[in-house]
Amino acid sequence: MKILCIGDSLALPGHDNNYEDTWFYKLEMAFRDFVFISFFKRAITTEILVTEGGGGVNEPDKGADCLEFYMPDIVILQLGIVDCAPRLIKRKGVFNQVLQKTPSKLRGMVFSGLKTVKKRSVENADVSPKEFSNNLQKYLSRCVKSTVKKVIIIKICTPNEIVKEKSPEIVYAVELYNSIIDELGQKFDIVSIVDPLASNTKQIFEDGYHPNPDGNHLVFTALQREISNVK
Repeated sequence: MKILCIGDSLALPGHDNNYEDTWFYKLEMAFRDFVFISFFKRAITTEILVTEGGGGVNEPDKGADCLEFYMPDIVILQLGIVDCAPRLIKRKGVFNQVLQKTPSKLRGMVFSGLKTVKKRSVENADVSPKEFSNNLQKYLSRCVKSTVKKVIIIKICTPNEIVKEKSPEIVYAVELYNSIIDELGQKFDIVSIVDPLASNTKQIFEDGYHPNPDGNHLVFTALQREISNVK
C-alpha cells in the first residue's frame, strides 16, 4: 500500500523534534510493509495541491506531483495554517510585490512600522476561504477519480497563548478554515478528519504552534488508527 503524505513545516524536523520524533517516521516504523512518500515543504499552502507538477499537453492535471504521479492508496494532508494565518498585508497585493523588490533592510523597516499601526487580519490571509475550499475540493475530486481509498485530513490546530497574543484573529481564522474542512468531509466519502492537536496546547507545542515530540506522537496515534482501518 502506498501512502502519500503532504504537509508544511508542522510535519518536518525542528522545533525540538529530531526526524525520529516526527509522525511521518513513526508511521514508517509502524507500517514497515507500506510505502510512505513524503511531500513536505515549509510555508506551503493548499495551492500546492493544484499547481505542483503536470499541466502539460501530455501530462495529467496540474498538481500531479501531489497525486497522479504516485497514485497512492491513502493520502494524508497536514495543510492550512499558512493558508489562513492573519497577515499584515496581502501577499498577492501590489504593495507587497513592490515591497519585495526593495532592499531587505528597508523592507524590514517598513514591516516594523506597519506592526505599530496595523494588526494582522484574516482578510489578508495568503489563501482566502473560497480559494482554500476550491483547492481542496478540486484535489479531493481528483483523488476520487484516481481511486484513492482514503484521504486523512489533519485539522488545523488551535495555537496556544504565545501565538494568540501576537495574532488575536488566529483563533477565528482556524475555526473558519476548519469549518470548510468539515464541510468537505461531509461531501466526500473518502475523507476522514482527525483533530489530535485540539487540546493540551501548553504541553504539545514547542513555540506556540509547531508540535513538539509529544504533539507529534498524538498525530501519529490518530493516523495509525485511521490507516489500520483501511482494507
